[in-house]
Amino acid sequence: MGSKNKLKRFKENETFSNVIQPTREMLTEADFQYKGKWNADFFKNDQPIILELGCGKGEYSVGLAQAFPEKNFIGIDIKGARFWRGAKTALEEGLDNVGFLRTQIELIDYAFAENEVSEIWITFPDPQIKYKRTKHRLTNTGFLQKYKKILKPDGVVNLKTDSEFM
Repeated sequence: MGSKNKLKRFKENETFSNVIQPTREMLTEADFQYKGKWNADFFKNDQPIILELGCGKGEYSVGLAQAFPEKNFIGIDIKGARFWRGAKTALEEGLDNVGFLRTQIELIDYAFAENEVSEIWITFPDPQIKYKRTKHRLTNTGFLQKYKKILKPDGVVNLKTDSEFM
């Protein structure tokens, strides 16, 4: 993707009602405005919240939102130009049960309150095979502890991969 397209998508993301792009400081230095309030303030309902971590273009988040209108979905990725496609499609199709959050996964516990999330999907993550990259693997112990913190007691983490390593 050319840099002009990327900049255009960044700009367009700012106009999308289903995209939240907090700065690191907005998440870590004060209570993030949606933490503990995603249902009340963002979705305006009390349906279960399901996250897709490293959502890429957001196709899976949008597909889940279409298939399960009784649930809320949030695709999370650090690269806003990637999930622009999913955010745009969701708006075009009038899906009000899917949103997108641009942030680093390691900050997830700043974005969500304890017991706020019902389910997490990790779809085809980068396996980070090299030992020095272990801490970046979305299934490492540090990340799993963060997921446990934000998940409801009966919450589930789903891993979908084609990696033999994982």
